[in-house]
Amino acid sequence: MLTSAPSGGRCVTDVFSALIGQERAAAVMRHHVAQPVHAYLFVGPSGAGIHEGVLAFAASLLCEAGGCGDCDTCRRVLAEGDSEVTFLERSGLNWSVKEFAEAERISRRKPLGKYQIVVIEDVNLSDGQTGKLLKILEEPPSRAIFMLTANSLPESLATIESRCVTLAFQSLSEEAIVTYLTREGSSSIAARAAAAASGGDLRRAHVLVRDVAFADRVQLWKSLPDRLTGTNAVSSVLTAEILAGLDAAATPLAGLHAEEMAALTANAKAVGLRALPGRRDIEARHKRELRRFRIEDIRFGLKSLAETYRHRLLSGLEGMNDGDVRSRTQAAAALEAIDLINEASQRLSVVGEEALLTNLLVSLSSI
Repeated sequence: MLTSAPSGGRCVTDVFSALIGQERAAAVMRHHVAQPVHAYLFVGPSGAGIHEGVLAFAASLLCEAGGCGDCDTCRRVLAEGDSEVTFLERSGLNWSVKEFAEAERISRRKPLGKYQIVVIEDVNLSDGQTGKLLKILEEPPSRAIFMLTANSLPESLATIESRCVTLAFQSLSEEAIVTYLTREGSSSIAARAAAAASGGDLRRAHVLVRDVAFADRVQLWKSLPDRLTGTNAVSSVLTAEILAGLDAAATPLAGLHAEEMAALTANAKAVGLRALPGRRDIEARHKRELRRFRIEDIRFGLKSLAETYRHRLLSGLEGMNDGDVRSRTQAAAALEAIDLINEASQRLSVVGEEALLTNLLVSLSSI
């Protein structure tokens, strides 16, 4: 995440200084500013700040001072309003021939400044698609720079990676997130709770620390085993409670989106633009982020639920050691429940929230 340095801390000297917890990647980008290559692959988990890193690197390449952060060029790029930085995303599950053709077409535009930068986000390729992108990277225009982003490096990206400089973004440590949130004004207790639930995602932590009902949602998940009575009606009621909590949890994120849109619009106007370029793309990104947030919130809830059953498993195992016959049944049921929860977590991104949660709770009720 790009952010200004906290008061009393190190002042921001360039666009990279505002990247939280990515000093190694920032050092590589600074090294490449003077003599960039034709393609870069940004790799890292969600929330590590890859999008912000792409913007910072693009600004440094187009800025006459190498990314000062103060000039019109830097402001325009960081506001996602520069015509020579184009963000492309796939419209479906896979990249299409038409979308790659558009990437190549844009890369061949003659830039008014130093470079034409084409950002291909969320690279997820099948074997057939790899060859299409590889051809583009192997025959790039002289003043085009490609920036690709991915959450991981599967084998399908091996040949693509070999044609790029890889910039590895790390998942942020809990301590780094706590430090950032407390410097932003959060209490240490709230910051610690948000960091622990963020999975190293600074953006998610930033949302959770604003969520006054976060602790209540965690408690709801932990209370489920005691509230399941074996009836489908109760499972449906509990599912509705979870989904209502999810809707409320998204409110802080919607607030962040509104703040971000207002800031980008103001920056665009400050550099002489009538309107914010790519507004629809930003709105689409916000919708995707909301979807990811809901998935991660459910996943964290499932983790909390599994932890409750794990305590029951340990209790059952201890009882078995003491000769309690009923403890064997308790341990077996807890183990089965944990397996069901893990399976649900794996299917989360491909099954609707309500159906998945209802089916899980019905299954847990029958154990």
